[in-house]
Amino acid sequence: MPSRHPLSHAQGALWFLSRLAPGSGVYNTGVALRIRSAVDATRLDLAVLQTAARHELLRSTFDEVDGEPVRLLHEAPLNGLEVRQLTNADDDSVRDAVRAALISPFATESGGAFRFLLLRRSPTESVFLVAGHHIATDATSNWLVLRDVMETYRRLTEGGEPSLPAPGGSYDAYVEKETALLASPRGARMAGYWRELCEGADPVAIPTDRPRPAAPSKAGRTHHVDLGEERLEPLREAARASGVSLFSFLLGTFQSVLHRFTRQNGFLVGCPTTTRLSPAMREVVGNFINTLVFRADFTPGTTFRDAARAADEQVKNGLARVGYPFELLTRIANRPRTSAGSSLCRITFNMIGTPNPDPLLRLLLDGEDGSAPLRYADLLLSPYELPQAEGQLDLAVSIRQSAGSLAVDFRYDVDLFDPATIEQFAGYFLRGIDAALADPDRPVARLRLMDAAELAQLLALGTGGDHG
Repeated sequence: MPSRHPLSHAQGALWFLSRLAPGSGVYNTGVALRIRSAVDATRLDLAVLQTAARHELLRSTFDEVDGEPVRLLHEAPLNGLEVRQLTNADDDSVRDAVRAALISPFATESGGAFRFLLLRRSPTESVFLVAGHHIATDATSNWLVLRDVMETYRRLTEGGEPSLPAPGGSYDAYVEKETALLASPRGARMAGYWRELCEGADPVAIPTDRPRPAAPSKAGRTHHVDLGEERLEPLREAARASGVSLFSFLLGTFQSVLHRFTRQNGFLVGCPTTTRLSPAMREVVGNFINTLVFRADFTPGTTFRDAARAADEQVKNGLARVGYPFELLTRIANRPRTSAGSSLCRITFNMIGTPNPDPLLRLLLDGEDGSAPLRYADLLLSPYELPQAEGQLDLAVSIRQSAGSLAVDFRYDVDLFDPATIEQFAGYFLRGIDAALADPDRPVARLRLMDAAELAQLLALGTGGDHG
């Protein structure tokens, strides 16, 4: 019989959300590699099973017991490697097959929250996909699972001991620590901080192309923008000169653009952040994500540097209280989630860096699909880009930082926005960045989002207005 284990607050929220969107893959996440050489599927399957033996969440199902959602831990692995043949498929067909496998709904009550697929195009061309439901994983966990599978495959290939040591901590310990924090005076002080921060502020909301549907489809798309190498070092220097982090400088600029675009003077923006803070949790697979809420307040005299410094203060204060679950905040602020989403946060902003020197991680974050492959365990590996978190929110903006560039993904809800609207907003963000770099002490109120051509087109329609 499987053993019962309590859920974290983040897991409980995802259980609730998955009940609101049954049969949806909107909360699926994953990571993939293109394999440009022959791969032994039997050996890879064994590596998957060995990895499942190492990580409890890979052997867990989720169900209700006595009216409460729980995690049920099984002794034996739930899923091995599934191999699908895509013989002679073209690039678009392979991409469609990978995407379909990623977003295919999980039966978390019976089949667990992970799947492993090898999609074979030819004997020397495959895609290996690790997909999971967010109730059991996050981006770092996906990476840990993929790393362990590939490391075990390497050991099996070289005839070494395939078993990796057990993680130093457990997800149960994380849940217990969260419970103790929330029952403590420190937890009460955190609650007071977040309640006060949200008081009287609404989530920022950009104008939609269509009314919000009563029954959202949770379908989404991604618009990708490369900031270019030429902006990276000036951004770093501008952040240093302002005494803030690169993330805070970009967040302040993003908030400035939102202020100009929406005309909201005060608003809330979310930031997905890791709660994997203890060294014991570094090797543990699970959901270690919390959403921090940052408040922006603009006056006519607020400069880009002011916005960056205000954002930096919010980030520091928020990170000091990252342990307070977002789901509890929605309750104490009396703004519960609905099928339409959170009433505290509908737009998020975050940045992913490359702090880990592991070659596989750098391959995934720094490389591009089609770039020169990395030789690993007698395999030739390249990154394979996946759509992630599309349709979960109105708009989720994620900046990926590599050694020499910054790339931005704008993931949006297709129920609400046309592609052209998000493309236009992305252009506004770039315009805001360039304005902040040109003169950080310029008032945000003087930022003109539209260029001359866009303004002329708008005036030709007879509106006589612009976005600043």
